[in-house]
Amino acid sequence: MEWSSLVLPELTATREQIASDLVALIASLDAPKALGLGAKGAEWLEANQELLSSPVMPAINRYTGVVFDALGYETMNEGARQRVAECVWLFSALFGPILATDLIPRYRLSFDSKLPGVSLKARWGEHATAIWAHDFTVDLRSEGYRALAPLTPGSGVFVRVVKDLSGGAAAGHANKATKGRFVRAIVDSGARFNSGDDVLAWADDHGFDMAPRTDAPGELLLAVID
Repeated sequence: MEWSSLVLPELTATREQIASDLVALIASLDAPKALGLGAKGAEWLEANQELLSSPVMPAINRYTGVVFDALGYETMNEGARQRVAECVWLFSALFGPILATDLIPRYRLSFDSKLPGVSLKARWGEHATAIWAHDFTVDLRSEGYRALAPLTPGSGVFVRVVKDLSGGAAAGHANKATKGRFVRAIVDSGARFNSGDDVLAWADDHGFDMAPRTDAPGELLLAVID
């Protein structure tokens, strides 16, 4: 694991400390509960034990699930993949903000995992200003990961996926596929944003039902895609 190769190398010390605490936790009987693992969690305990020496791959290939299926990175042409490499960031409980093409090992650590000592929220929260002091961000993280290091004022907009714009009710499981398809459309279009208004205008042009959240400045509502 080449820690210094990850984006924002100034976060290396925090990343290494979390990794060290995670490896140390595996020796504890409390590890399965602290990591939210069930009866079949032995493979994840082993992966965490070996994370400092295990093989690495691009984060966009490492992570799996509905969001990544809907994004369809494997079906993108070379130009779109280059835009992913430049513009798509992921947020990890272990590594914090990483580029989609950063090389990471297999591991298990979630936003609600309980490491000994300082909480993950406190560890990442203290770096929020540095993390978001770059390009304007369209934040599609889940609430749990958002809480680890919220956007700072003016650094971007948080997108909340809802069933429809009239009531703002949560979209449930369908929100993940919607997020993946939304990012795919942005990547395919080559769009770059400097404000929430830019995002809203782009969404309108590309067939997405989107609106500002009137009771929460800095948030946009995105209607789920059927």
